[in-house]
Amino acid sequence: MRRVPCQEGLGVLAFIGEKTKGLHSMERKMEFRKLAVILLVCAATSVLSIRAGGSDDRTGTSTGEPDLIMIDTMAAFGRLEKPPVAFLHDKHTDALDREKKGCKTCHLVENEKVSTVFKAKSAAKPEEIKQIYHAACSGCHNQMAAAGKKSGPPDTQCRSCHNDDPRKSSSVMDIALNKVLHYRHAESKEIVPGADQKDNCGRCHHEYDRQSGKIYYEKGKEGTCRYCHQDKQKNNVKSLRQASHVLCVNCHVELVGKGSRETGPYRCEGCHGPEALAAIEKRNKEKLANLPGKDARLKRQQPDATLILPDPGSDPKNPLPPPSMGPVPFDHRAHEKYNDSCRSCHHTSMEACGKCHTPAGSKESSFVRLEESMHLKTSSHSCVGCHAERQVVPACAGCHNHMEKTARPFAACRLCHVQIPDKALPPGKGALTPQSRKMEVAENLLKGRNMSPGIFPPEEIPEKVQIKGATEKYEPAEMPHRKIILSLINGMKDSQLAEYFHSDTGTMCLGCHHKTPVSKQPPPCGTCHGKPYDPRQPNRLGLQAAFHQLCLKCHKTMGLAKPSPTSCTACHKEKKKAASGG
Repeated sequence: MRRVPCQEGLGVLAFIGEKTKGLHSMERKMEFRKLAVILLVCAATSVLSIRAGGSDDRTGTSTGEPDLIMIDTMAAFGRLEKPPVAFLHDKHTDALDREKKGCKTCHLVENEKVSTVFKAKSAAKPEEIKQIYHAACSGCHNQMAAAGKKSGPPDTQCRSCHNDDPRKSSSVMDIALNKVLHYRHAESKEIVPGADQKDNCGRCHHEYDRQSGKIYYEKGKEGTCRYCHQDKQKNNVKSLRQASHVLCVNCHVELVGKGSRETGPYRCEGCHGPEALAAIEKRNKEKLANLPGKDARLKRQQPDATLILPDPGSDPKNPLPPPSMGPVPFDHRAHEKYNDSCRSCHHTSMEACGKCHTPAGSKESSFVRLEESMHLKTSSHSCVGCHAERQVVPACAGCHNHMEKTARPFAACRLCHVQIPDKALPPGKGALTPQSRKMEVAENLLKGRNMSPGIFPPEEIPEKVQIKGATEKYEPAEMPHRKIILSLINGMKDSQLAEYFHSDTGTMCLGCHHKTPVSKQPPPCGTCHGKPYDPRQPNRLGLQAAFHQLCLKCHKTMGLAKPSPTSCTACHKEKKKAASGG
């Protein structure tokens, strides 16, 4: 929209033109400068008066508000005449509570539920929207002021709301409906009085009937909200933000009206403020600690174990060729323990990964192939990417930090991809459908896994190793070889991920003895790393650099205080100088 110059400014400019008429050039310049200074002073005084005249009581520096909403509805129609309004939602909610008023004072009601939409409908014309906002906001302020009550700024103080320098910023924090919070809603006796978990499910989960245009609940088809509700509204389907606020806030307000013991928050701060989120997390932990069987009762409608393999395709007459790698038996329940939400792996759907991520890629998966979706190191949704995130903890980083990030551990492929033996197949072998058969095969394969880290017998591991030839100035460094290996093995306890992927005997050795076959007697480091640096092989470190980079980097990433990386004598003894002849 076009910005309109203020009438006072036009009047002053006209006054300057009239004053300087008929004067010589130099005189006109001097007079213009004087009047320009007067204009600037007046303008500054005017702005200060507008700011001072408002009743906005926000003071101090930016603190961050979990309820701050920027009202910039008119920006959809063009350039704004005035800055957007920094609206504090909780502040107004509290004011309405004191007046015994509710959300319907400002929001529309759709299908008997308070909508997230303000009274200004999106289909209205720009001028109508503007009038609705001003009538509702300034009109309410005027009425409260006339009644002698504390109020916001009236309609004569535009800049008190349309402030281009708001003193508070948004600090909205996202809330996640994780497993425990989901369980707390499912087992609540307040949502549907006298109900069990089955009845509560229908308050949130629903299907959409296109013919009738209504939603309904169908037991057994509960899925994630993101099946239909995406990040943005599409085809009259509310966005996830709109849908969750309509559903959650209305339910919580309804429980407040009933005087329920547990109601849930309905103010912004109650879900999106740091203190409230900390309280919710604390309550979740308390609930989980008191559950019999811990996470057993948090189980979703998902298989405990399944086989990850490509979808055979929809045409039985033209099935896809068999994959080059064997299927992956996936311990679904074990992975759930390490994630708060199914979205850690799944996206919008709870379907099997192969439904969207086909071997060739599909439109639904943005053409990310199945192989990529499982092995992409840069994605936390992939198996390899998620496992790589676990490798940055100090206990793992000592070895994994210096390994080549681009290298693909083909030797480890068989730890996930298996060839299904005949004895693992139930009756009717060869067919891995329906889902129940996949589960049975996967469970049989998972039970046969070796979950213990593999090392050589401790007595066969050299107790100490001398690192020689790295420097002429110091004595060889003596490394407590066996102690280090046993300490690393001990650090894997309570981590099934680490124990399983180090189950092959000698895998631990590869942390230092890289690019060599696993052996009790690996070749000396000097076999590859020459004593001096070789400019013909710039990517291969010299022996001294190789030792120091490997050892010092490992100590640093594992957070070992001793030995200090700057203390040479902590590892080496300085060589004694030979006595000169008499």
